[in-house]
Amino acid sequence: MRATVRVFGNVQAVGYRALVKFIARSLGVRGLVRNLDDGSVEVFAEAPEDIMDRFVKMIDVKGRAEDVLSLHVERVEVSREGETGYSGPWRSYGAFEIDYGEEGPRPIERDIAESLEWSKLYFTKLVTEFSDLRREFRDYRNEFRDYRNEFREFKNESISLANETLEEVKELRRDLKTILDERLARLERDISEIKAKLGLL
Repeated sequence: MRATVRVFGNVQAVGYRALVKFIARSLGVRGLVRNLDDGSVEVFAEAPEDIMDRFVKMIDVKGRAEDVLSLHVERVEVSREGETGYSGPWRSYGAFEIDYGEEGPRPIERDIAESLEWSKLYFTKLVTEFSDLRREFRDYRNEFRDYRNEFREFKNESISLANETLEEVKELRRDLKTILDERLARLERDISEIKAKLGLL
């Protein structure tokens, strides 16, 4: 089947055409992809129907809609041959190609342009991953703050418990000293009484 596919969203200057070409070639889809003046991307694709369905699903890439550096497809419109919106290929093609416009770049210029597309795609991916890590770190930072507060509370409880234990030990020492002093005094009295009875005093 043949189809015209319009892709809307943040799909220009983020390496989207290079990604579409990679997906198309990996699935054996033939056709073209180009940027349009309204900010959308147009794809002409030719493939068996089941492959076409997979292709359309795979190019519907979701990112962060609010982030201008994030590749994000808002919607994909597919018009099959014979349907309204189908316009067919705008020029001849071989396997699957990125159309850079009427100026027709030389092979070396096309290679450089495609390398730049891939660079943009990698940059977009890195920015997204960095944003994810930063968000995750922010979550961990809050969690760490919670742990730090919990540790501070635990430390305060430990100090309080240690102080209470120290006071209890001091109290026990005082009680023990009092008991020992009383027993010693009683022992001394008993010894004095025994000496008195024996006439040793």
